[in-house]
Amino acid sequence: GMYHAASGDTAVLLISPWGFEELCSRVTYRVLGERFAALGYPCLRFDLPGTGHSTLLSSEIDDDGAWRRALCAAYDQLRSLSPARKIIVVGQGLGGLLAAELAQKRSVDGLVLLAPASQGRGHLREIAAWTAMTKGEFKVSSTDGPPGGFMSAGFVLSAATVNEIRQLTPLGSLPAVVPRVLLARRPDSAADARLAEELFTNGIAVDCTDFADHADYVYSPIFSAIPTNTLEKVLSWMEAHFPATADCSAVTPPLQTTAHLQGDGYAEELVRFGPSDMFFGAFTAPTRAAPGKTAVLILNTGVDHSVGWGRYSVDLARVLAQHGFAAMRIDQAGIGETPLWPGQEQPVMYSLRANDDVRCAIDWMETEAGIERFVLLGRCSGGYPAFVSAVLDSRVAASVVINLQKLHWEPGEDFMKMIPRVILTREQQIERLLKGQIPLATILRKLWALSSTRVDRVLAPVLGNRSRHYRFGKAVEGRLQALTVRNVPLLLLYSAGDLGLNFLADWAGKGLAKLSAHPNVELQVVEGADHNLSPMPARAEVTERILEFLRRSNAEDSKELSS
Repeated sequence: GMYHAASGDTAVLLISPWGFEELCSRVTYRVLGERFAALGYPCLRFDLPGTGHSTLLSSEIDDDGAWRRALCAAYDQLRSLSPARKIIVVGQGLGGLLAAELAQKRSVDGLVLLAPASQGRGHLREIAAWTAMTKGEFKVSSTDGPPGGFMSAGFVLSAATVNEIRQLTPLGSLPAVVPRVLLARRPDSAADARLAEELFTNGIAVDCTDFADHADYVYSPIFSAIPTNTLEKVLSWMEAHFPATADCSAVTPPLQTTAHLQGDGYAEELVRFGPSDMFFGAFTAPTRAAPGKTAVLILNTGVDHSVGWGRYSVDLARVLAQHGFAAMRIDQAGIGETPLWPGQEQPVMYSLRANDDVRCAIDWMETEAGIERFVLLGRCSGGYPAFVSAVLDSRVAASVVINLQKLHWEPGEDFMKMIPRVILTREQQIERLLKGQIPLATILRKLWALSSTRVDRVLAPVLGNRSRHYRFGKAVEGRLQALTVRNVPLLLLYSAGDLGLNFLADWAGKGLAKLSAHPNVELQVVEGADHNLSPMPARAEVTERILEFLRRSNAEDSKELSS
């Protein structure tokens, strides 16, 4: 967990939502924890079993009381860490339902429910419906998890965890075990309005506020913005009803800045590193054999924090360690647990400043873990620093780039325009066009952009640096040639049909002929995978291909050293 120390006599326990919603909320929860501490409220955030950085595999939890026991353990830990006499529990989504469950097992002085799930069964049905709607994009169904379990957007629940969620007491049935509740209601949500009435009927003082920015907040990790207005209301409510009075007589134990986790075939350290310890990282080392000198640095995709989409970054790092390769997951600047660099602004995706993040992580592994051979790995936007930093940092021995959209971005190029807010199939787009639902100005703008791109490509040899296509090709060729000269293996791994393959073909030409000039570059395509690697079979295949690449590149390096 993450503890934000303060000396007040009222402490706060934050309980996260689950899955895709948690991915959207990580930065907000960090900021909220920091704000609570700054006002004098000690605050603890933590990961439930099978989520986040916890040691258990999501699919293998066989205890339908694991989450409820973890809630109590987190509560007890907060009691031991802080001087607090009062505890306020904050929960969002499924975390709100869990907060109410905890209030029935421990002494809780207040609840803050942020757009909470009102019951476990209903919440799972809602997520299943969303999963069905997004199946065209993510290629998974809610039944694609383990037997009797659940899946959504690559995130998995075991059968035991599903059963535990279904057993949770409906929020509307919460007895008066907590004197006061703040309910942040979703606009136009009849369920939230009904919940407020039910809690009041049960004898609980209920304060309500509108969670007006909720829809944008949980829409997508990339487009999500911190719901500042709602957070300010939460903080004001806390100060009004639970003032942070300091307890000068209490003694707080010294805090650990590094956490140690032990799992099947791996040992993991959660660390801070870099200038002023600004970066967060999780270093995973093998335990079944003597640690080697190779480590894989796993970079962020978009603004997904270091757990990764569907928790794949966690699972991948631990599988790599089980096969003898150390791995480090980090939160780059402005993502997850890591703040922005001074003067840096969002968005941080595709920023060349990310190469400084990579350098800091390599410095730490070199100094603190004795690593000598570094392999970079990133998907989509994370593939960009995995590619560029391999060129810039001579310590990088190999790189794995997955579903990278473009191998070069022009300064000032607006990559956010490439990310659709609504995913439509080709058939849906044609239907909208025929029905006149696409404005004429939009059609003309896209036709102009298409024709301009084609003209620019044809005239590139004549225009030289005045042509975007020419500049793009020159930059890509220069980077690939630098890796070829150093004999740095580069694995370009794509899901079948991924948009990045079109950009690659646009540069490499018919049959991807230009790649043949770079024998160190290998292109592989994975069938049945979406852009995010959500389906479990596709993820397993990608993991195996990464392992095979690591073994080969390790062996080639050993041959070079021997010769």
